[in-house]
Amino acid sequence: MRDKRIAPLLVAALATFIGTHQARAQTCFRACIAQRVKGSDITDDMIRFQMTTCRDDCEEESRERRASLGIGRKLETCEPQAVSENEFKAVRSASASFLVYAHAFTWDIHNVLPGKIIRKVEISYPTLDLDETTATGGGTVLPGETATILINGVFDGYPAMHYALKVHAIYACPSG
Repeated sequence: MRDKRIAPLLVAALATFIGTHQARAQTCFRACIAQRVKGSDITDDMIRFQMTTCRDDCEEESRERRASLGIGRKLETCEPQAVSENEFKAVRSASASFLVYAHAFTWDIHNVLPGKIIRKVEISYPTLDLDETTATGGGTVLPGETATILINGVFDGYPAMHYALKVHAIYACPSG
């Protein structure tokens, strides 16, 4: 009888361990940027350049992998559509918080949408004049995978801006 009560606890502990390990796994972008941005003499411009280089390298790697899986041509011609509110909430809750630094927005987005490939994210944030600005960033996040979306040129000139920035929409294409 005692073994029947312990089994669910062991399964829950194992699931927590696996989930934590998967959450800590670095995206291609994070692994790339960790190798390129080192030292104390690096400027914001250098960081953004390296971020853009890493994003482009990772997207090329993803493109090659998609081609090998047969997910290529149809995806390139698809016009991404906004996901539903429930799908948006599911992705937001499954993904880590976004970061804004060196005037760049990065978000390690985890695609929990079966049958959809995330292609674009839309954000809004205030300028110093307190006007609302909208920006979009693209990438490719296959179902079940996590990838980093990068949007350069996001002004982060005052601390409250980090609280005012919002992810407004996630756009995806059908995977099949």
